[in-house]
Amino acid sequence: MPNSTHNPAPEISFEIARPIEMHARRVMIWRNDPDTLRNFYHHDPKSWESFWDEYRRVYFVDPSLPPVFAWANGKPVAFVRFARREATSARRRACDVSINLRPDMRGQGLGGGVLTKMQDFLRGLGIDEIHAEVRLGNVASQRAFERAGFRGMGEDDHLVDASGEVCRIVRFVRHMTPTHWDSGGVYVIAEAGSNWRMGTPERDLAMAKALIDVAVAAGADAVKFQTYRPETVYVPNAGQSDYLAEAGIKQDIRKIFADLAMPYEMIPELADYCAKQHIDFMSTPFSPADFAAIDPHVTSHKIASYEISHVRLIEAIADSGKPTIMSTGASAHADIRWAVDTFRERSAAPLCLMQCTAKYPAPIDSMNLAVLPELARRYGVAVGLSDHSRSPITAPVSAAALGASVIEKHFTLDNRLPGPDHAFALTPEELSDMITAVREAEMMRGSGLKVVHQAESELAKFARRGLQATQPIAAGDLLMEGRNIDILRPGQRSLGAHPRHLPVIEGRVATRDIALGDGVRLEDTAMESSMSGGSTDTGAGSETFLKNQHEKHGIKLPKLNGFATIIDL
Repeated sequence: MPNSTHNPAPEISFEIARPIEMHARRVMIWRNDPDTLRNFYHHDPKSWESFWDEYRRVYFVDPSLPPVFAWANGKPVAFVRFARREATSARRRACDVSINLRPDMRGQGLGGGVLTKMQDFLRGLGIDEIHAEVRLGNVASQRAFERAGFRGMGEDDHLVDASGEVCRIVRFVRHMTPTHWDSGGVYVIAEAGSNWRMGTPERDLAMAKALIDVAVAAGADAVKFQTYRPETVYVPNAGQSDYLAEAGIKQDIRKIFADLAMPYEMIPELADYCAKQHIDFMSTPFSPADFAAIDPHVTSHKIASYEISHVRLIEAIADSGKPTIMSTGASAHADIRWAVDTFRERSAAPLCLMQCTAKYPAPIDSMNLAVLPELARRYGVAVGLSDHSRSPITAPVSAAALGASVIEKHFTLDNRLPGPDHAFALTPEELSDMITAVREAEMMRGSGLKVVHQAESELAKFARRGLQATQPIAAGDLLMEGRNIDILRPGQRSLGAHPRHLPVIEGRVATRDIALGDGVRLEDTAMESSMSGGSTDTGAGSETFLKNQHEKHGIKLPKLNGFATIIDL
């Protein structure tokens, strides 16, 4: 009979790889396994001298995304490398991942486990989108990525630069936060709040429609109202609000809420008007009954800061399955975690957490915008800002630069109108200026990858320094800094090799004629002895030459010790 004993999945942990000989040898041994080589783009085994240099020079180019060893059952079981890449949205942070499983650990399901656990590690580094590609015939790796929640993106061709081989691959992607709130630009909500209230049903409706028109003209994505009933918000003897009393509004809070409560029958009329104006209609509910009145007319919901503990409201909104925005004003992490978990127990719908300071207006030094990336990392959701500061530009633009997917801001027709929300709200002109600034900040934020931008390319070719010929060079001439080559800007001439290659190029000879000002490339050089007969040694040179160059410049290469004595195979 087959053994029915269940072996629990091993606990997987990670160790940051280091540029040391022991780690490099471990990686090279695993990489040179014949089965592993068949699934790599480069099929040739690595020699120690070339790999030791490659390991230190290439594998640690980005200190913020270090390679790691995965450990299970007290042993290193996989080597995982990362490389930053452009994400599918400017507000996301993406990387490529490649995994090299320890050869004697294959077939135990460890690949999928490592890739699953790795997502928590990357989320802690601010990554929320992971890409991978696997050779078409590597079925085991494809299944490992699928088990780890990666989605197949179809087949494609991959050109291997070193060999010229074109191989078929399968692409995978893993979005670790729902993409709804990142699918377009920053989603700007113009918050009308209670500023529609004018005293009579006719004037109320006219003001609400006027506010919608202002939001449309400013370029907002949505206009949002609030729907509540005093008896389902405050206890009967709640008394006065101090902040409203300071503003001259000294009525009992229940009376204020009763006066500002939007009639349910207004909701479908405003939603229809928004649809005709091509702007999303939203309204924040404060009870399950309010939610029931709103839900048929909206495509997404908003949970206000002081409703983050309203379990029945959270459950009702979660059960709708619609994308949801949750404000976190006056909340600590324990409150937020409970609310997110309560929502997630009933819904996998996209969720956006809003940083919010629940003060009206909010002091500038209370905004705490630096928490936005922390909210994204900790809860694996999109983040945004519900801004109650009086400034029309500073906080929204800063939030957009920090990765906000949603920005919400109160607005009015005139700050002098009576009511609790008019005084700190934006005027129509300020709302328009805010949205323009947010769109510009969004474009300025970019992809997060430090590359030569297209706008820089022309000047980069003209002004970036390289190894350039300072006089005409004939084939066979010895190349020497200060004599016939130097570190200069090429202008309209061809750009030479990066100056980091000077120790290799200096003392070699040119293999072709090089005109004054032109760049000297690695492939334009050879060892002097090779020019007098035999094979030409071009490019970076042979391993022997590299060894000589290291010794010339005082760099000692480690000796090849017995593998078994320095590494756990």
